[in-house]
Amino acid sequence: MIQELTDSFSALTVFQVTVLAIALLLWLLRFLYLLLFPLRVVSNKNKAEENDKNTSLSILLTVRNEENNIRETFPSLLTVEGADYEVVAVDDFSQDNTLSVLGLLKQRYEKLKISSLSQETRHSEKLSQNIALKLASKEWALIYPINAQKVSEEWLAEMCKSSDDTTSVKVGYVTVLRAKSWFNKLYRVENFFQQVKSASFILNGAAFVYNEENVAFKRTEYFNHGGYGVKVNEPFANLELVLNDIITKKNSEFNFSDKSVVEKQFSVGQSDFTNLIRKSIRIEKYLSNRKKFLLEIDRLTEIFYPLFVVFSLFVALTIWPVILTFILLKLLVFMVIIKILQNRLNEHKLFITSLVFSFIRPFYRLIFKWRFNRTSRNYKWKNKG
Repeated sequence: MIQELTDSFSALTVFQVTVLAIALLLWLLRFLYLLLFPLRVVSNKNKAEENDKNTSLSILLTVRNEENNIRETFPSLLTVEGADYEVVAVDDFSQDNTLSVLGLLKQRYEKLKISSLSQETRHSEKLSQNIALKLASKEWALIYPINAQKVSEEWLAEMCKSSDDTTSVKVGYVTVLRAKSWFNKLYRVENFFQQVKSASFILNGAAFVYNEENVAFKRTEYFNHGGYGVKVNEPFANLELVLNDIITKKNSEFNFSDKSVVEKQFSVGQSDFTNLIRKSIRIEKYLSNRKKFLLEIDRLTEIFYPLFVVFSLFVALTIWPVILTFILLKLLVFMVIIKILQNRLNEHKLFITSLVFSFIRPFYRLIFKWRFNRTSRNYKWKNKG
């Protein structure tokens, strides 16, 4: 067998060797990415666990026509013991009984503060968040989803922990409750890959987040950076835009454990899945050139690696055992990493879908980004007329 492979290598043409060299380089880049980025998320130790210091926290919610979710979510959110926190809710010009329900809850719970927008405005969610941050009085703030499941004492305790005074941002994990729906699975897989990538980039000094929810940050940082500023006009992203101006490797930490997970419950449709991708594309647009460059290198190698692997098998089939060994080694490492992380984050029944989607995802996102950018340009051109 070894002699046959040696003879096969000796018989390779310059073209075949060139194709194999490119495929090997792409394999090496993808393998190093796994070791230096996602694997670091697996091995990362939460710094806050080494210290008993707790911080005070303002939990912020902006709500619009959410009276049913408020009745389900707020009682558990307002009755957690053992933490210094408050809940700040801003009504975003609701047309139902949301504000009345909030008013009744305010009479029962001292921890609740409420305010409201009195009229319909553009970018009202950002304005509501700004009002909530001004109304809040605690050192730290966190955007909480109104459609989240029951709040646990463990979650609040985890998000109130802090490692030291240099930490300004603490990133938790947020997902959607599992349901028997194809788009539910697609949404959860895309969301999983986005947040793992965000965490891995934080550890490698190119910090940013794709999601504003379940991210605790010092309120003073928001105001020191001037709030939203000109970014208030961005339609697809909210507080992520400000957080990505604040967050660095040195001032951030993340807690990817089952205790810090927030699970939302809603029926995921096609628009929810596509909006998740649109949002990530727009968030990347506002990142620094260095972070964009790293993301682009990751994206290009992710696309060209499988193409050159298939091509190398086609042009050098005689050495297929060697090529297959490299493929399986990388695949095995990838499988182990995502399995560990999904178990840690309670992302059950998602492993096979993640494997399949990981092969399709780079090409799907490439096409989606091209169509989305083209649509955005056409929309701007029409508006100028």
